[in-house]
Parts: sequence; C-alpha cells; structure tokens
Amino acid sequence: MQRLNSLQRRIPLEESGPPKLAGRLLKELENALEEVRVAQEQLVESRNRMEVLQAELASQYRRYWQLFDDMPQPYVVTKPDSTILEVNRAASELFNVSQRFLVGKTLSVFVGQDRVQWLNDVRRAAAGGTTELAFRLRPRERAAIPVTARIAAEESTLRWVIAAVQESAQL
Repeated sequence: MQRLNSLQRRIPLEESGPPKLAGRLLKELENALEEVRVAQEQLVESRNRMEVLQAELASQYRRYWQLFDDMPQPYVVTKPDSTILEVNRAASELFNVSQRFLVGKTLSVFVGQDRVQWLNDVRRAAAGGTTELAFRLRPRERAAIPVTARIAAEESTLRWVIAAVQESAQL
C-alpha cells in the first residue's frame, strides 16, 4: 500500500494521455490490493476460528479418553476381525497386558476355547445390532476365566463390554 501511495504521488495531476492510463492502472492496483487485504483478514479470522475449534476438539478428545480409560468395566473397541483398536485400563488389567501392547493385537489370542467357533460368533456379531457372547478368556500368564461380552456393532467397529462370570454362574 505504501508503494502504491508513492506511485500515485508521482503521477502528474494532468489527466491526458499516458498519465491518465497510469492513473487508471494505479486505481485498478489499489482495488486489487484492497481485495487482497480483505481476503487476508478473512484468512486470519478463519485461522483463529480453526485454532479455537482445534483446541475444543483436543479438549473433548482428552475428556473422552479420560472417561473411556476410567470406566470400571473392561471395554474394548475392535475391528470386525477382532483386531484391538482401543482398550481401557480395566480391560488391560483383565488381560494382564499393558494397554499400549494390546492395541493392534487380535482379541482372539486371549480366547481359551475353540478360536474358529469364536471367530465365527464374532463375525455374526459384526453383522449388526447388539450381541451377547460367552467364552473363556485367557489373560496372559493366568488361568482362563469365563466371561460374557456385550458386543455392539457400529460402522466398521465392534464395541465390547466384558464381564467376568461369577463362580456360581460359570459356563
């Protein structure tokens, strides 16, 4: 804008011939620069809004993970093939494996019974709705225990809430 103002001062005040053309060109340039300035302000405003939204999203993400992780029931999110995507602290304790080592593993490695039948049951559960599944879970370096899982199929994931079966109600 300073250079534009400098150029405008250099143009003679007379309105004939080339100076008239130069004046029009400078006016066009001034209009274009104003449009660029307005666009820049809009971009800065949009970026500020995006930063606020990003901060809100990060806050919601932290809240989700805190709620998910503090849930007292073992909770696992898997792909339909039982590959673990998310696991809370209670499930980590049940499986006797650190949370960070569970992500990417298949839940089927913790099944202490016929895995082929269990995988077939999981495929049926992935077809939709909510399913109850009873099986023997074998935590790492521990004896197998009977559990029930409530499995909810949603989009391309399965959400598992797992509960140990009481001794008197074992499979």
